[in-house]
Amino acid sequence: MKLATVALSAVLVAGCSAAPDAASPGTQGADAGDRSPTQFPTGSEDGGTRKSYPIVLAHGLDGFKNIGPINYFYGVADALTQDGHEVYTAEVDAYNSSEVRGAQLQAFVENVLVMSGAQKVNLICHSQGGLDCRYVASNIGDKIASVTTISAPHRGTPVADIATGDLPGPMQDAISALLNVLGATIDGKVDMNAQAALDVLSSKGAAAFSLLHPDNPNVAYYSIAGRSNMSMGDDACGTPTEAPFVARWNSYPDPVDPLLSATGTILSNDVTPSPSNDGLVPVGSARYGTFLGCIPADHLDEMCQLANDSPGAGNPFDCHLFYRQLADWLVARGY
Repeated sequence: MKLATVALSAVLVAGCSAAPDAASPGTQGADAGDRSPTQFPTGSEDGGTRKSYPIVLAHGLDGFKNIGPINYFYGVADALTQDGHEVYTAEVDAYNSSEVRGAQLQAFVENVLVMSGAQKVNLICHSQGGLDCRYVASNIGDKIASVTTISAPHRGTPVADIATGDLPGPMQDAISALLNVLGATIDGKVDMNAQAALDVLSSKGAAAFSLLHPDNPNVAYYSIAGRSNMSMGDDACGTPTEAPFVARWNSYPDPVDPLLSATGTILSNDVTPSPSNDGLVPVGSARYGTFLGCIPADHLDEMCQLANDSPGAGNPFDCHLFYRQLADWLVARGY
């Protein structure tokens, strides 16, 4: 989710054409302006067999499919399609509760199943999109092979707690005001509810969401967290189920994007559930289901933004390669 990166939102939205209608049918293949992906390295784990169930990419708060040449998962659909995967990019309300967004995503998934003829899909979900995906899996688990969440605030985030007033903080008024302005005007829609989005991303809201939308025992749930602000991770990043395509980046730190430095500092000083974070979501909140580990990426790096630029000096993390190896890892496990 991009709670405090509304400054980024303003930059991307200002002077650009409006985003397409929410929950429109999936677009398969390349997106305009994508950079050619890094070649899949010879001998990498699980590299070879491509394609199993279709992949649906689900965006976070303030997400979009395309504004001009920019797309939320920048270049990811193109990279995965070139590898032979069948990929669809979902689009739901930029600002709303995960019940509303989840229902939109569910309709999108059911449309993908009709178009593709597949029996199930794999959901790869960033930030609030992780809650949306859990909503879908809870409702139509027989149509979902796996849910993989990337830095999703499953237990909420102190940033949302500040914005909703549950925690005191100097950013409360600024975050709330700007999110509400954008939530009321972005894409010309008036039904986007910024407050509902913030509520579900708070600690209380996330807990209530989990009670209402339990996991489906027939769906495989995986999660990955981001660590930034030069953190090498803490106990929260440790897991006996770390995936090789995550572990390969363990020795590299990530400098947080300046857009996330203020919120990253707030979270780094917070010890509940973990001081390690990606600038917006604590690692402890991002852990869910089978935890695959932490990648050296802030909340923007995790979706290959801005426009797949470098994640920062001294950090060779390759976002496209990360998603390619994640997709092949899922295929190798029968998904």
